[in-house]
Amino acid sequence: MPESVTAEDVVGAAQELGKDEFSRDDLGEKLGVERPELKPGFKAARQAGRIEKVRKDADGTGLFRLTGR
Repeated sequence: MPESVTAEDVVGAAQELGKDEFSRDDLGEKLGVERPELKPGFKAARQAGRIEKVRKDADGTGLFRLTGR
């Protein structure tokens, strides 16, 4: 895995998960990184409109989905 996670890494991992909704932890596990390492790429993907927040689950975990952009 590269030293810093990019938006492309995040989107690619989300696609590979094959789920409609996913959490940051799902992406971190797929990429083999901790949440702090995931943050810059995740933030860039959200700002680019490639990932959007859908809802929070019963535990308060944010769930996201790919937008298709």
